Amino acid sequence: MPPPRAVPVVESDLIRTARGMRFLGVPAEFHESLGSTNDEAFRRAEEGAPEGLVVLARHQTAGKGRLGRTWFDQPDRSLMFSILLKPTIPLPSYSLLSLTLASSIAAAASMLASAITIKWPNDVLQDGKKFCGVLAESRALRPGDPPVLVLGAGINVGYSEEDFPPEFRATATSLTTRDGSRPDMGGLLSKILGHFGHELAMLEERGMIDLLRFLGSRMPKPGSPVRVVLPDRVVEGEYVSLTVTGALQVRNASTGAVETLTAGIMR
Repeated sequence: MPPPRAVPVVESDLIRTARGMRFLGVPAEFHESLGSTNDEAFRRAEEGAPEGLVVLARHQTAGKGRLGRTWFDQPDRSLMFSILLKPTIPLPSYSLLSLTLASSIAAAASMLASAITIKWPNDVLQDGKKFCGVLAESRALRPGDPPVLVLGAGINVGYSEEDFPPEFRATATSLTTRDGSRPDMGGLLSKILGHFGHELAMLEERGMIDLLRFLGSRMPKPGSPVRVVLPDRVVEGEYVSLTVTGALQVRNASTGAVETLTAGIMR
């Protein structure tokens, strides 16, 4: 099967705004439909695409979520994109960039809407319900090369509760602005990339300490009660901090010990 090609799509606020858009100096690429924007970003990386490539799709037929889940979408009701990065930070810290993108989405959404929060490690919520997920994937393109990183995001912007499959309705939502309207997808994307580009520049100039401060401002306050669901157990206790690898430090209420959690779902 030949590789997918970007094709003209129905004119929309996203296309009008994003036509000619660049991130880190690289033009964005648009597709009517893709299996997965992450897969397409990796395919383009193998062809030599530079860091900063943003791949967008109006619809995904095989969208991916974290932990092997699928991503539900309908055409023109989700803002879906992937960003190709070639980080210079250590591989164990790549997950910080996933959280940075989630935090940038939260910052952009907060300019338009209320009650926006982050749920570690990769979700963005409005009024406690998920409207955005971020998926980070890395791979070495050639033996001996440092891995490239692709960050994919799916943002619900045009759904009603009835549009979601029944199993998602209690936990999923669509981003709604303060006046109750649907966000302009092109404007939202511009704001997200602006925030994310700024944080990448700060990381380049000042290192991970300033990045951790930015991410910490989006996390619960130290001492806040948290509950983290792991594959084999549940940890309840107090939030302590993030590590330089993006892991969550929690003081276990049962033992008093500080545990470093690298995976799980924070409730």
